[in-house]
This record gives sequence, C-alpha cells and structure tokens, in this order.
Amino acid sequence: MQVAVGAISHETNTFADGRTGLETFSTTTGADLLTTEHVGRSIRGIVDELERAGVDILPTVGASALPAPTVEASAFEWMRYELVSRLDGEPVDGVCLDLHGSMYVEGEPDPEGALLEAVRAVVGEDVPITAALDMHATITERMVATLDGVAGYRTAPHTDVTETGTRAAKLLLADLRGDASLTLGWERLPMLLAGEQSESEFEPMRSLVAALRDADERDGIHDANFFLGFPWADSPNAGCHALVTGDAAAPESLTEATTELARAFWRKRREFDFSTDAYDPAVALESATHDRRRPVVISDTGDIPGAGASEDTTNLLSKMRERSDLGPSLFAVVADDASYEQCYTAGEGRSVRLDLGRNVPENMPLTADGTVSKLVEFDGGGTALVSLDGGVDVVVADTRTNLHRDPTFLHRFDAAPDDYDCVVLKSGYLSPAWKAVAARELFALTPGDTNQLLADLPYEEIPRPTFPLDEDAEMGTEKRRELTRFAGRSRPCRPLFHSLFVFARLSVLSLPVRFLPPCAFSLSLSALSLFPAQSSSSSNWWNTSAYAAAFDLCSAQKLSRPMSLLSAQSSTCWAVSVVNPDSATFGVTPSISQRSASDLFG
Repeated sequence: MQVAVGAISHETNTFADGRTGLETFSTTTGADLLTTEHVGRSIRGIVDELERAGVDILPTVGASALPAPTVEASAFEWMRYELVSRLDGEPVDGVCLDLHGSMYVEGEPDPEGALLEAVRAVVGEDVPITAALDMHATITERMVATLDGVAGYRTAPHTDVTETGTRAAKLLLADLRGDASLTLGWERLPMLLAGEQSESEFEPMRSLVAALRDADERDGIHDANFFLGFPWADSPNAGCHALVTGDAAAPESLTEATTELARAFWRKRREFDFSTDAYDPAVALESATHDRRRPVVISDTGDIPGAGASEDTTNLLSKMRERSDLGPSLFAVVADDASYEQCYTAGEGRSVRLDLGRNVPENMPLTADGTVSKLVEFDGGGTALVSLDGGVDVVVADTRTNLHRDPTFLHRFDAAPDDYDCVVLKSGYLSPAWKAVAARELFALTPGDTNQLLADLPYEEIPRPTFPLDEDAEMGTEKRRELTRFAGRSRPCRPLFHSLFVFARLSVLSLPVRFLPPCAFSLSLSALSLFPAQSSSSSNWWNTSAYAAAFDLCSAQKLSRPMSLLSAQSSTCWAVSVVNPDSATFGVTPSISQRSASDLFG
C-alpha cells in the first residue's frame, strides 16, 4: 500500500500591500519532506502515523511561509506542478495532505480547491484524499467536493498541529482498510470571526470544541470540525464552517451532526469576544502604568505578522515615546530593512538616527535617535536591538519575522522579559510561552492590516449579508453539502457483473437521449427505479456512476427546455435533484460535483 503526502501552507492577508513570491516560501521536494522541520505544521503527525501503519510513503512537495500578502500566481503554479507531477504515474492508494486552507492567489481565490482538483484528476475517483487543515481555513465547495475526509486544529493558539496530522492519517487508513467509507457534511455560516476572539481556552470556543469531541463519539461520525475562516482576506468564500467527516453508511447521522454543530455555533455568534482586556491604544498604555505586576505584555493587534500584516507600523511605539511613566519598555518588532542596514553599518555601541517604519494611515516614518545595543542573526535574517532616547528598546529586523512569539529570543540580545516593565509585541493572542511569563496581558486595538474591528476593513468580495457587519444575516441560506463524494468508492478489483450492470443501465439510458424527444428523458430516468437497490458500497458507486454517465449523455444532447428530472434513490444516496436550466443548481449527490444547470442544458 502506498500513500502520497504533501504540505502546502499559507495564510494570506489580502489587505496587506505587495505580493508573496516563491522566494518567500521554505520549500522542499521528495524524500527531504519526510525529515524537514521547515515546511508544514501537521506533516510530522501524518508521516509518523503512516510509518507506524507500515505503509509506503510517497513524498511530493512541501512549501510554507509566514502569513503574508496575496501569493503570486507563478509561485502557486510551481507548487501545483511539483505536487501533481510527482503523483502522475505513481500507483498510490491514498493521499494525505497538510494544508492551511486560507491561501489566496493572484487570479485564484480558492487555491486549495484548485490543488485538490488537480490531485483528483491525476489519482482518479477511487483514491481517497484526506487533509489536515488549520482552524482558520476557509472551506469552499471545490474543497468539499474533492476531499473524502478532513481533520482540523481544535486549539487556538494552535498546540495540536501534530495531533491533527495524526487524525488526518488515521481517517485515510480507516478508509483504505475498509473500516470506513468517508464522506463529508458541510454547512457555511454567514459570519466573520477574528482569531483573537476565539481562543479555545475560553467560552464560547471551549464548549464548542467539547461539542466536537462529543460528536466524534456518535455512530457514523469520524471527525467533527469547526473552521473559523480568515477575516483578513477579502474572499468570496469568507465565512465560518461546520465540516464533519462521517460514514457514507450513516447519512442521516452525518446530516444531523453537521446541522446541530452549525446551529450551536450560530447561536453563540454574539458571545465571541476578546478573552484579553482590549482597549484603544492610549487606554491600554494608561492601564499598563497602573498595574504593579511586571511585565505587562501588550499585543499590537493591528499589525500581526502571524496573520500576514506588514509588521512595520509605529502608531503604538509613537504613543509609548510620548509617555515617561511606562518604565523600562520593549517594542518588538519593526520590520524595516533600511533601518536595519543603518544599524548594521553603524555597529554595536554606535548612535543612529532612524526613520522607522510607518504610521497608519499617513504612512510616514517615525524619526528617532538611539544606540545600537546588539546585532543578532536569526534564521538568516538580521535583527538589531536599539535603545531609543527616552527609554524604549525596539527590535528592528531586515524582514518580517515571528521570532518574538517565544520570549527566549531575548536571550540572544542578552536580555530577558523581566528586564522590562512593559513589553509590546506585534501579536494577537499570546503564545503559551509568553502567557507563562506575562504578569498581565492587554490588547491594544491598533489600526493596520489585521485590524480587529472588522467593520473598519474595506471588504468588497465577501458574501453579504455577513455577521457582524450585517445584523440581518441569517443562517439557513448558505451553501450546504452532504455526502459530497461517492457513497462508498469501488475498490481496485471490481466484479465483472458490476461492469455488465452498468453497461445495461447505460444502454437503457442512452436510447431515449438519442432517439426520443427531450420530454421523454425524465421517463427513462425514472425507469432506473425498476432496477433493484444495491446495498454494498461498490455497487452504490456503480449506481451513481451510471447516473453520472447518463447526465453526460444528456449534456451531449444539449436538451434545451426546462424539465424536472424525477429522483431516483439507491440505498445510501440521492441521485438527482430538480433542475431548472435557467437558474437552479444541478446536483448529483454524492456521485458528482454540483454543476450549473445552464452548463448541462445549454
């Protein structure tokens, strides 16, 4: 048994200026993917679980980068080519991928969907595909139509990334061993949610995550998930999602679980709030001065590099320098290549006058004098600790970085968190390591690419109405898909009688299309119900394959008038939905993806 693995991960902020090229990504191909620590997040759990199961692993490609602006089309094409070309011609039994789920590419708002479609086109419909996704994934119809099973992070901050990879691999193995026949239930919720309002240690996420674990214990449910989307991407697919991996043998249980979880999430939509005290920047600094506990750690929430922001805004730093009562203070980080080069050229112990970063919205730099205390290189990037006149230390970097997520980075500067009364980080919710050393946490609601006040963002592409931007948003009108793939795929060795069975059904179907007027087609389709219902997973595949082939025949004839195709039902799947060529959606569930009725009928 051979399973292909890959890791392509990027969280894209479309409000940030610029483009993200391939040079920004850490990349690897082939066998190096199995050992590298520089790409992906859940790939380690995937690989370890597959190795424990004793399957052969086909490594393909790995590519990941710090969240950043829109990805260049050429970078995405390289990733897609490397993934598909390494699959092409290989006899794989399954595919397990480590994806983020909220990438955005020039000209392609659904790159994960495009990747998965490309994989499906190469491996065929019989090969199961599962994925590990970030909690902040944006789920799309193309993703759901192509995947068989999904496992998502259940913690924020994300501390279960390896475990999530393990779950995704276990789903795939269960399908391959015949212990499960994976399928998905999905409901999109018309709402946006900032990650800083959804920490899993606090309500309402704590109860909602518990509901996922309870759902996992239900018959017919293998892995239940909430995906919160990514609010700093102006995407036509924006929203929150309930996505449940279930078993095709239990469609009612899957539908029930998906709907219950979606409704539970929607009922709590007004309960999501910051779990940390959140204030206007000036008020946050004032609050810090009145707290005797040290250090007070303030998150500069409008400029989070871990959510794709530019990491160069100085609004909060300017306000810090206006005060004389903060005590020893640190500001980390300002990504400014020119200022870093100036520090590097001057050298340690030398005075510099810097034009640091930019303020928002004027985009003017902050001019400040200071002394270069220390120059340090982190992972190939240059950083400088500069002591500004007035008592604020600032870390200047030559490129965007997330090195400050762990307080131990200060040791390289011969410093420590408790050297400071006030520490300001370009961050949202703090990492567990910072939570352990912070005497108090505060959010400063600053402007920037990750503005937490979502109503202030210039959305143009998101679906409307969407809560909380639109109070009139309602659940129940959103995309919903159940049993999205075959109700039990066929296995490599198919009995001859199944082939004869399909041939007979296609023969019956093709005659009316070729020789009868269009109005007679619905009658011929209804005749399918004369065939006895099949109960095995493989025969269900053949039933739905016959329907799919019939629709291809119908499409070839370009039937030109509206008609209502009679529904036919096998033991575990609905075959046909009502069609109106002018406006309705044509759906065969689970056998084929939804397609526009106008495409079918012309």
